[in-house]
Amino acid sequence: MTPADRSTRAFTLLEVMVSVAILALALTAIFSSEAQAIRVARRAQEYNIATLLARCKMNEIEENLTREGLPAVSDSGSDACCEGAEVEGFECEWNVDRIVLPDDTGAYSDDEEGGDALGSLVGDEGAQTSALDGLLSGDASGGGLGGGGGFTEMALGLAFPVLKPSIEEQVRRVTVNVVWGEGDAQKKFDVTQFVVADQGAREEDI
Repeated sequence: MTPADRSTRAFTLLEVMVSVAILALALTAIFSSEAQAIRVARRAQEYNIATLLARCKMNEIEENLTREGLPAVSDSGSDACCEGAEVEGFECEWNVDRIVLPDDTGAYSDDEEGGDALGSLVGDEGAQTSALDGLLSGDASGGGLGGGGGFTEMALGLAFPVLKPSIEEQVRRVTVNVVWGEGDAQKKFDVTQFVVADQGAREEDI
């Protein structure tokens, strides 16, 4: 083989540079996708840990409320989430709040056809007599009751103000916020549920 043949078979410097550039671009894309996959996996792992810690803390709060009873108004605090299974970098902030139910304004709104369902019983004597006569005669749509639905709304309107204080006294809203850092940013995962006072039989009553 002559030197001329060997020179024609070799790679030129330009070809080598182009090949290296293509390889560099391909490796950059591969490394970038790998780094993104690692970040996604790490974030998923952090949220999984936050979910477990929130569940653990919620169970601790429920057990504490079962032993000590519901707070009169509210209670709050912060700690390392799950006692005995703390995870470095994660912290829990929790609140136990008294619920406030909205006023029953629906029973006091005017019906387009039958008028005020509740007002037919607590209003003037003529409306009250007409409503009761319609109910006793089996005519649910007469006397301003507005049909079966109107009677249901009227019954709820009468019962709700009585039940509202009892419901607010026996129900609390529990919120657990799990906070952790991700670089310079702060991440948060929150869970909310409602806890009802234990109404079961006491041991001395069994």
